[in-house]
Amino acid sequence: MTAKVKLVNYTSDAKDLLLFTKNTRLFDSDDSMSVIKDWSEEKKQEELDYMLKTIKSSWEFIDYTFVLSGVSRGFTHQFVRTRQASYAQQSLRVVSKEGFDYVVPERLKQVENFEALKLYRQAMENINEFYEKLLDMKVPVEDARGILPTNICTKIVAKFNLRTLHETAKSRLSPRAQHEMRQTFKMMVDEVVKVHPWAKPFLTPTEWSAPSMSRSLNEEKFKS
Repeated sequence: MTAKVKLVNYTSDAKDLLLFTKNTRLFDSDDSMSVIKDWSEEKKQEELDYMLKTIKSSWEFIDYTFVLSGVSRGFTHQFVRTRQASYAQQSLRVVSKEGFDYVVPERLKQVENFEALKLYRQAMENINEFYEKLLDMKVPVEDARGILPTNICTKIVAKFNLRTLHETAKSRLSPRAQHEMRQTFKMMVDEVVKVHPWAKPFLTPTEWSAPSMSRSLNEEKFKS
């Protein structure tokens, strides 16, 4: 199953609201929003460029709500670690998943991994068969779910403000991120840019180099 991302709600007139909240401390007038609306696009762009380098608190006034479907539970386990965002996820405790869809890792789709892919798909079919047998035996859904795989497809609703989206994009769009995470987050950014083209510079990856897992483990070994 292919992951899908849909932007279902977002802050309207976001650019002017962003500039308004940033400049509130500078204006004495109660009608400062009208002043900002009268600014030229060039002036607004100058302000946005400045905000990229300095003031980020105003970014928190701009919200985006997404529906992500066809993503794996393994993906969502990582995804919800961004605690400044808000989430609501499909429950395996109440939703029966006979004949479930699942995500196939990109590396398994490569030609040289043909036998591994066969084994992977067979394992998924076996799990589905055993899951359905448990349900036929009147085992409650909330108990039968214990054998479901990490890569079973799920659906999740997520709300980010622009600041959280900006901070998360730094790592989630990095080449170091797992393929499913990078691909799905790119779709989220693409959805935002469709409605707010000016936001693209706010949502770019940062060059960074995380230590490898083996290196981290070795360092812990020496500490102990």
